[in-house]
Amino acid sequence: MVKKTALVACIYLLTTAASALSATRPIIDESLRHDILQATFPKATISLAAGRSIDRSWNPEGHLKEFLFPDALAMEKVYRVVGTASDPVERCAASDVTKGDSLSETREVRFQVYAWPGTADRRAVLAVLQYEFSDANPPASCLSIARISRVEWRDGEWHEAGTFVLGTIHHNSLQRIELIDLAGDHNQELLIESDLNGAGFSASNLVVFSLSGGQFVQWLNVPSRVFGSTEGPGEKFVQMLDIPKTMSERARRFCFHKITFARGDEWLSQPLKTEPCYPRFTGDSAREVLITPGR
Repeated sequence: MVKKTALVACIYLLTTAASALSATRPIIDESLRHDILQATFPKATISLAAGRSIDRSWNPEGHLKEFLFPDALAMEKVYRVVGTASDPVERCAASDVTKGDSLSETREVRFQVYAWPGTADRRAVLAVLQYEFSDANPPASCLSIARISRVEWRDGEWHEAGTFVLGTIHHNSLQRIELIDLAGDHNQELLIESDLNGAGFSASNLVVFSLSGGQFVQWLNVPSRVFGSTEGPGEKFVQMLDIPKTMSERARRFCFHKITFARGDEWLSQPLKTEPCYPRFTGDSAREVLITPGR
């Protein structure tokens, strides 16, 4: 007898084989999505949080619409994923700074699933997850977790084959999730924007990953929004990826439309518009390096 998950996988594989462009849209089959979520949290109990929604969109009060921080997963369902925190990042996010060793076991997870880009690989998906632990009171170094995972179909089941956790310091949400072929090789790259905050500033970074070879290879990590201190001008700018120009560069360089509103301690009388381009591999690693409180 064919297992239900195997049947779902067969239908999915046949459907995605029909079009290489299918990877640009999230998979909506709920049974498959549940299986993928279970593969990323293999020891957890998963249930739909009926009626629950989360929207972390925000804008610095009283400031320009260009500094809106949208929540890319605002329209996604919320799932309760109950199980022991599995690694140092999760244990940090599950902690309560007022209760010592007390750890939450309940995650509130939102996510999207995409067929893994590439014409040859039909037995893998990309999962993009954003979650936090309910009833936790973690330090600012691990408020919430953004995680991207490769999940593969092997031996009649889905298994997580690789994962990349983005920086968690003062992190609340993802502003962008997009798959698009920037290099012109018929393989989509992953574009993901993730926010971070700190004393006197708020920002988001655009990170671009090549997914060829079944790996997360970071090609770019640059700020997409920087909003300086709300108590003074500080540095304020936004830069938006110029997709046509970047495609013309075959992603050897990544080109942007940048608008600078303030520099140093001064608001500019007129916003300054520039067109910077960054070579491939610009920026530090976006991977989480957990900062343990007290160190």
